[in-house]
Amino acid sequence: MRLLVVDFDFFFPVVEDPQDPRFFLYDWAHFETPYHLLEAWEKRALAFLLRGMEPPMPRGYEGFWERVKASSQVILYYADSNALAFHPEVRQGVTEVILFDAHHDAGYRPVGEEPACDDWMVFYHRTGAKLSLRYPLWRAHALEGEPGPQVPLERRVDEGGPIPGVGRVFLARSGAWVPPWADGAFWAFLSLAPWPKVNLDGVAPRPFDLEALRRRAREESFGLLFLERLSGMGPGQGRRGGL
Repeated sequence: MRLLVVDFDFFFPVVEDPQDPRFFLYDWAHFETPYHLLEAWEKRALAFLLRGMEPPMPRGYEGFWERVKASSQVILYYADSNALAFHPEVRQGVTEVILFDAHHDAGYRPVGEEPACDDWMVFYHRTGAKLSLRYPLWRAHALEGEPGPQVPLERRVDEGGPIPGVGRVFLARSGAWVPPWADGAFWAFLSLAPWPKVNLDGVAPRPFDLEALRRRAREESFGLLFLERLSGMGPGQGRRGGL
C-alpha cells in the first residue's frame, strides 16, 4: 500500500537566506513543546506587525487534493505531529511512503527508540518500505543545503501533476513550524479532502487572537520596538533566542 504523507509546512514558505533583509523575522526555533506550539508565535507575529507587515500565511494548498488518485477505501488520518505518520493504524500494510514536506524527516540526529517528527521515515525504512520525498518549490535549495537523510530516500522538488496509487493519507499540522494564525487554512485544507477522516491525537484549533495583536502593535508600537531592540530581536542582532 502507498501512503501519502502531507506536512502542512509544505505550504508555509519561510525566508531562509541570511542575506535576505527579512531573514531575522523568520529566525525561529522549532520544538514540539507547548511553548513553541502557541506562546512563541505571539512574539513572532508582533515582529511583523510592528513593522507594518502582515504575518506570513500558507499558500498553494488549494487544489492539492485534486492531484491525488486514490483507492475507494482511503482514510485520511491527521494529527499535529508528523511523528504520528508511523502510528499503528497508519502504518499497517504500508509498503511505500511518498512525503510532501519542507523537511525530509529521515533523521538529523541520533535516532531514538520511538519515532519523532524528524526521524519517523527511518522507522518506515526499517519495515522495508520504499521512501520518496517532494520538497516545495520554495525550498528547492534543501536538495543541496539540508543535511542528508540517514536512510535511502529519493528526493526531488514537486513539479505538480497527479499523485497516483494512494491507498492511505496522513496529514500533519506541524504546529511548531506552522503558526496558529494559519490554523484556519489548515482546517480548510483538511475539510477539502474528500475521504473519511480520523483525528489521531485530538488536534484542535489553537486560541490565537491576531486582531488583538494588531491593536496592540498600533497602540504600543514605539515601546514594543524599543523592547525588541533591548532584547536583541531586531535586524543585525544575530540569532534571537526565544523568538
